[in-house]
Amino acid sequence: MVTLAIERSGSADLTYQIGKDTISIGAASQNDIVIRSPGVAPRHLVIQRNGDVFTFLVERRQIVVLNGERRSRGVLRVGDRLRIGTAVVIFKGFESDEIEVDTPAPDQVVEQESPPLEAAPVGRTGGGRGRAELVLYSEPSRIAQARRKMVEIFRSGVQADLLPPLRGLFEAFFKDRQIMLAWIDEQGRFQPIASAWSGEVPRLPARTFDELGRGGRFAHLHLGGRQVLIYPIDHGALQAPAFLVAETQPEAINDDELIVAELARMLAIHWERVEQSGSLYGPWEVEARRTAEQRLPGTSHAIRVLRDGVLLAARSPHPVLLCGVPGSGRMTCAALIGSLHPTGPLQVHVFQGRDGDLTALRGELFGSTAGDPLGGGLVGRARGGVMVARDIHRLPASLQREMTAAIRYDIEGGYGPSVRWMATTGEDALSLVNEGLLDSELFNLFQKHLTRVPSLHERREDLPLLIVGLLDSLAAEQGKRVRGIELDTLNSLLLHPFAGEMAELVAEVRRLVSATPDGEMVRGRVPIAAPARAAGDEEAEDFASGADLLAVDDLKVVIPGIERIVIDRVLRRTKGNQSKAARILNLSRGALIAKMKEYSIPDYRYLRRR
Repeated sequence: MVTLAIERSGSADLTYQIGKDTISIGAASQNDIVIRSPGVAPRHLVIQRNGDVFTFLVERRQIVVLNGERRSRGVLRVGDRLRIGTAVVIFKGFESDEIEVDTPAPDQVVEQESPPLEAAPVGRTGGGRGRAELVLYSEPSRIAQARRKMVEIFRSGVQADLLPPLRGLFEAFFKDRQIMLAWIDEQGRFQPIASAWSGEVPRLPARTFDELGRGGRFAHLHLGGRQVLIYPIDHGALQAPAFLVAETQPEAINDDELIVAELARMLAIHWERVEQSGSLYGPWEVEARRTAEQRLPGTSHAIRVLRDGVLLAARSPHPVLLCGVPGSGRMTCAALIGSLHPTGPLQVHVFQGRDGDLTALRGELFGSTAGDPLGGGLVGRARGGVMVARDIHRLPASLQREMTAAIRYDIEGGYGPSVRWMATTGEDALSLVNEGLLDSELFNLFQKHLTRVPSLHERREDLPLLIVGLLDSLAAEQGKRVRGIELDTLNSLLLHPFAGEMAELVAEVRRLVSATPDGEMVRGRVPIAAPARAAGDEEAEDFASGADLLAVDDLKVVIPGIERIVIDRVLRRTKGNQSKAARILNLSRGALIAKMKEYSIPDYRYLRRR
């Protein structure tokens, strides 16, 4: 016969002695023990007896706190306190508080039957001596193995990277389900830190995260046939909240609750190691960075900033706006972002912004599907892939507003954006907004990833690497093998202004490769444009060669022009070594520097970085 006491403030405890094998507790009158207190469900929990072992099982979606720890089931020992709503139930044991404990031999099996008795309140318990058997029991193997694995992971040294073994734990104990450690971004979406999640990521309203942040709470989310546990991690260090999100099944929900709850507590204790992990995105980031360096070669500050922006945009669901002058490589960056997506390369769909008939443009972009802005047209075909709107500022204002509504609808509905939205525009997007060419609300949607693609003028030092990379790729494209490029040809490319940006550079290198026989070095020259003359010199002309100068009779034009050509040639030959060039030109180094400034001659030191 088991004794339970209901603790009451200001008066004696109400004690029950019950001999049934199954005891139900709740607010409904059909229960064995009726507790009508705030927070108590009609049927809150069940206490079951198996021999001399008493266990409790909480009804679905109810909360019981055992000795200060939230539990869904467990084994009861003498003196255990169960908080149910605002009431406290104390497990007293067999017939009395005073208990003699006999420890059985390992092979001894204790069996005892008690006659069924109706539950009856007997007032304060006292007197009598009872006997109880101490029973040793084993945890379910999955829980025991998961706990041992967690202890092994978190006992590793403080310098050890925590995320790789954590991913191993996910794969070992949730191999048939999904689980991830994630933080919440500003838009209220889960962003994975360590993930074994391959399907749609659930979304919760902001008020739910506020409720979970109050402490002592977790969420049980029902999504049709799916059930998801969401446990907050009270780390305190990271400003953005973090959660452990696990998909579960009805038959394993109790085990999953215990494993996920304990793992969340351990992560909260060791959160600093999570933040300092060098593998937050695992091997994906290493491979993605290597690919970005191959596709966007260079060492300039501008190209390094661009590569970082591309990697950040590749692992984010937010829309991307690529700004730059025409021909600078905006579409190359858009395709690169799509190919670097953590789940795999995405198909790219392109819509060219232009003036034209509004109905025709709308039909091409959205189709004729009514009610669903993402249901037809090019946008409908882009679902699951990348949608790039080129030169978005050239679209009519009304169509820009419709695109704003479609992007917002896609971002805020369902489980997150079904289309990876990107757009390209001019170099100064803010000026386009001020001029009324770009809708301000549309521009605001892209504020998260506003990426500027630099012009070649800003990264002239990267030209040698760009040219070498283009030689290899274009030769392979044409089925040729080239041995290299002659120095004069390379210098002519380095000195060319490339007003058409990357598009012109690719066209010139393709022309040179096409004219080169298989197995030979690339030869030929690209015309070198002379620097512009000083403002106000209306009679002077720009000359590209000494032959043009010799046809002029004006010495004030011929002499400076010849000086500029000779100094430019010597500086290129010496790769910007001003002391050596001054000796060859029979000038002092100071005089050479003065003439370089006068004729706007570059210093050519970047030629040494080949």
